[in-house]
Amino acid sequence: MTFLRRIGLTAFLAGLAGLILYPVWFGTYHNLDLGTYRIHEARDGFRTIADVSLSPAAMPLRVDIAGRGRVPPGGAEMPNLTLVLNGPQGSVAATVIELDPRSDGEIAADIGLEQQLTIDSGIGNGLHTFVFAEGDRPADLIAFLDMTLTGAVAAPDPRVRPVSYGLLGAGIAIMAIGGRRRRKPAKGGSGKDDGARVSTSNIGRRVPLDNEERAPEKPARQWGRGDDS
Repeated sequence: MTFLRRIGLTAFLAGLAGLILYPVWFGTYHNLDLGTYRIHEARDGFRTIADVSLSPAAMPLRVDIAGRGRVPPGGAEMPNLTLVLNGPQGSVAATVIELDPRSDGEIAADIGLEQQLTIDSGIGNGLHTFVFAEGDRPADLIAFLDMTLTGAVAAPDPRVRPVSYGLLGAGIAIMAIGGRRRRKPAKGGSGKDDGARVSTSNIGRRVPLDNEERAPEKPARQWGRGDDS
C-alpha cells in the first residue's frame, strides 16, 4: 500500500468513526433517562417524590414538568407550583415553576401544561427528595402533572457530522488517486521473463547460475593411443 493510500484510508476511517462511534458514545454518556414520576393529581394534590438516586454525573439535570389542565376563567394567570430539592447533604435547589399553556387539546378548555428547568450544581451522591407544593395561585385547574428527569444533558457538537462526511469523501478521493504501486522494469532487460539469473562476475559472458541450465562439458580430446604396455 502506497503512502498516499494510507493517508486516504486514515481519513476514511476517521470520518466513519465520526458518523458511527461518536453518536454511540454520546448516547451512552449523555441525555440519560432517569425516570418519570406523577407529582400531582386533582384528587390527591401535590406529592413528594423521595428516594431518587442521583450522582454528580447526572449534572446538568433537566427537570421536565408536563400535564394537563383547564383554562383559567376570565383570563386569569396560569397556576404555578414550588419545588424544593433536598440531597444527602441538605438543600440543593428551591424554585417556583410557572406553568406554560400548550393549546393542543381537542376541547378549547382543555390545555397542555409544561415547563422545564435545569439544575447545574449541588447534586451529591445518594438519595434525593423532590418536594412539590402549590404556589401562590390555586392549583384546582390542574388535572395532573408528571416530572421527567434527564441526566447529563448536552447536545452533540453540530460540526462533527459535516466534518465526518468531508473526511469520508476526501479519503475515498485520495485512495482513488493513489492507485497501486507500480513495479519498475529491470534496467537493460529484454522484457522476457526466462527465470534465469545471470552472473555479473563474468563481463561479457552470460553464465546461468542454475546447474540445470549449464550445458554438459565435453570430455577433453586425447591424441594417440591409449595406455600401451
